[in-house]
Amino acid sequence: MSTSLQPLRKLVGLTRWPLNLGLTERLGSIVAGGALITAGLLRRGTSRAVLVGTGTAFLLRGATGHCALYRHLGVDRLDQRQRDGVPGNRGLKIEYTVAVRCPAPELYQFWRNIEQLPRILRHVETVEAVDAWHSHWVARGPLGPALEWDAEIINEHENELIAWQSVHGANLQNAGSVRFEAFSDSATYVKVCIELLPIGGTAALTLARLFGTDPQRELEEDLERFKDFAERELTPSSHSVE
Repeated sequence: MSTSLQPLRKLVGLTRWPLNLGLTERLGSIVAGGALITAGLLRRGTSRAVLVGTGTAFLLRGATGHCALYRHLGVDRLDQRQRDGVPGNRGLKIEYTVAVRCPAPELYQFWRNIEQLPRILRHVETVEAVDAWHSHWVARGPLGPALEWDAEIINEHENELIAWQSVHGANLQNAGSVRFEAFSDSATYVKVCIELLPIGGTAALTLARLFGTDPQRELEEDLERFKDFAERELTPSSHSVE
């Protein structure tokens, strides 16, 4: 997805739904939408409103890459070659949940400021925010040179969810989410799910380079470290002045 279209997807509230249109169909929708709006503006009466309204719907369909009817019918026309993240759920999946004695908004804000993540993710060296939704990651594991990729936030609900995926062409395709489920005013379940798929025929070697021999254990240790950090640094009491 291009950088210019992601803000529009957020503006119209469609980041919660995945892309389900291929590039050709998206361009066709945009062209059709523009033609209908132009025709509508040249008319008067009821037909004007109908044409402009229909054209606007086609424009949004093409610009956001999401068709509500396709979603209802379970149809996915997105070209597999253009998919970002991990296509077809073919990657290694890891997940872990930790209970943190800290309010959900505090935890959400820490994760949303993505340049802070190297403080708790040992294999991540740097995260550079490109804009509000895109970032560049550099990671180095125990067995070799650093890996780099670009990522984008594809879905978020304030204080509840952040979901991301690597952009098309990454040598380590990945996608994931972090959920914040408050079970009291001062405590939150934090659940991280990650899916990883290295490109090419060296998948096992690439994962070993980044995570060592056990990616699941690495995730668990990272989140336990985050728990300790959050309870020490992010709770409201830690900000109070004696």
